[in-house]
Amino acid sequence: MKKTLLLLVLISPFVMAFSGCDKDEDDTNNTTGPGTVSFELTNIVGNVNVDETGATSYTNASGESFTISKLKYYISNVQLMKDDAVTFTMPESYFLVDESNQASTKLSIPDVPAGSYNKIRFLIGVDSARNVSGAQTGALTPSDMFWTWSTGYIFFKMEGSSSASSNGSYIYHIAGFRDANNTNALRWVELDFNGSSLIVDGHRDAEIHAFVNVMKVFDGPPNPISIASHNNVMSTGGVALQIADNYAGMFTFDHLHNDPH
Repeated sequence: MKKTLLLLVLISPFVMAFSGCDKDEDDTNNTTGPGTVSFELTNIVGNVNVDETGATSYTNASGESFTISKLKYYISNVQLMKDDAVTFTMPESYFLVDESNQASTKLSIPDVPAGSYNKIRFLIGVDSARNVSGAQTGALTPSDMFWTWSTGYIFFKMEGSSSASSNGSYIYHIAGFRDANNTNALRWVELDFNGSSLIVDGHRDAEIHAFVNVMKVFDGPPNPISIASHNNVMSTGGVALQIADNYAGMFTFDHLHNDPH
């Protein structure tokens, strides 16, 4: 019996040493190397998903019914934050979110340094530098989200039908990037993770999920927009800026995933 106890005493330090090495090695592996963050957006109206087929009718705070046939918007200049400090900015981050293309609603943010983050920050629209940079590629390839080189990209586009409209439809194409003539519809959005931390490293699938409630376009705050009064907004300034103030409030953080591979 004494021999057995002595053997256990002699062996135990070696077992602990090997266990300690394994733990340190795992901890090192789990905290080194950059990772990719997915930013997934779910477009909703109130508390239901957007339906672009026209089969679903919604009602805004003005009591006006409407459908949605097209929904597109730009997100750019994506940043991750720790507390109130920007600690990572994704270079060349320009995304066109198109409800008719569900793949576009999941944004990929690569090469994020390992660490923890508790906020995401981004711009709705295309910054002024890119608005005047000539023909471009990728998400910024000139398309139906582009007007002219003087007015630039359309930041937000929403179209549909409504019985409240004099012609049975509404069209909101919001653009403008110039402060000098008060037509700047660019809006920053900052989403707090509500006390949770996004953990990034090369061994995890880090995901941020958020809802985008386009009912805010009509109901605000801060600006109630009536379809009966404004069924066609396709110029910069004026009502377009009111809608821009509203769409800055469309985004709501929902949850995170920090799942190991």
